[in-house]
Amino acid sequence: MRKTDPRRNAAFAAALLACLLVGLLPARLNAAKLPAPPVVDGISIDVQDGDSFVLRDDLGNRIRVRISGIDAPEKSQPFADRSRQHLRDLMRDVRIRLEPVKLDVFGRTVARVWILSEDSKSVKDAGLAQIEAGLAWHFKRYRSEQHDQDAARYMKAEREARSEGLGLWRDPSPEPPWDFRTRGKRDPGEPKPRSGVN
Repeated sequence: MRKTDPRRNAAFAAALLACLLVGLLPARLNAAKLPAPPVVDGISIDVQDGDSFVLRDDLGNRIRVRISGIDAPEKSQPFADRSRQHLRDLMRDVRIRLEPVKLDVFGRTVARVWILSEDSKSVKDAGLAQIEAGLAWHFKRYRSEQHDQDAARYMKAEREARSEGLGLWRDPSPEPPWDFRTRGKRDPGEPKPRSGVN
């Protein structure tokens, strides 16, 4: 009879317990890194804005997704419609692959999002494509959740889009969505916070 490694069994049990708790605890308690789940393939069935969409996986499950590493204009901000349309065009009639990072406070799966070629041999980073088009910011607040290479690519793409005046960078000082959200929570009579360069 083959011996089992108690440490391996304990690690498996801990990962299984974490997965079970994700389904049982309220979403606000789960906005933390989870054991790395397997990749998920499917198709986009609804693009909600420039950084979130709904995926139907190969088992028919609907998964609400927030693209890791980017923040796109909010619905009432300039370029919000263009950002959403660009993401919709990227995802039209193609297979999507998710590499989940965590659940956010709204219960969405935050994930690296890949657009697969027809033969699935090449991939395009959806978050990077949004930044390159000047239709999203690199969300530096969550840079620690990215691979170093991804963070470097995202920062470089944002600098280049900004210097070329692409998309939202046509405005010399567009308001980042995180400032817009914060401003919306304050009294409308208060002055707008200075966003600066981040």
